[in-house]
Amino acid sequence: MLYITGANGHSGRWFLKRLQEERYDGKIRCAMRETKEEAPDKYAIFENCDLDIEFAIGDLNDEYFLNDSLQGVKTIIHIASISLSTKLIDVAIAQGVKWAILVHTTGRFSKYKSASAGYIQIEDDILKLRDKIDITVLRPTMIYGSSRDRNMYRLVSYLGRFRVFPVFGDGKNLMQPVHAKDLGDAYYDVFMRPEITKNKEYDLSGMNLLSIER
Repeated sequence: MLYITGANGHSGRWFLKRLQEERYDGKIRCAMRETKEEAPDKYAIFENCDLDIEFAIGDLNDEYFLNDSLQGVKTIIHIASISLSTKLIDVAIAQGVKWAILVHTTGRFSKYKSASAGYIQIEDDILKLRDKIDITVLRPTMIYGSSRDRNMYRLVSYLGRFRVFPVFGDGKNLMQPVHAKDLGDAYYDVFMRPEITKNKEYDLSGMNLLSIER
């Protein structure tokens, strides 16, 4: 059983699409906060999908829900918030889950301690548990690809409206955003190559370095 959090999110949708394209035939359990009746738009990605999917409805902050929904699970792909990782891993260990693939963030490398300290603490505490569960960490840079992203789409929309953007410094600071589809493909590749990817850490960025002046 493969357990997915954030399946209806930005990159999660591309991961599901890749699973379908590759005709993955294993059982999948997707954690969802709301039922289809409560939030039909969040279930649109599952329409006309021939994957063997079942849904676990509940709150990932709820330990009782996690204990129930993780029963029988072998592998977790956690695409939802990093803030949920600690409790998820604790319950996963209790339920005998073998492998957790955690999608975190390159924000842990920020030079601003106020931005990175929380990420570092969460991740380092989890990595100490590798003697109890195999843990692979994926760290995307800024994600883009549709109106669902909260970064590049907002910037492009702003420039489309105002044509003027304030630049601090010389505008040469670099960023390396990654497309949501590339992330979905990366999740799939990591998941399908456990002999290589278990207990590894990967920083996932786009191909090109970009600056504001460019």
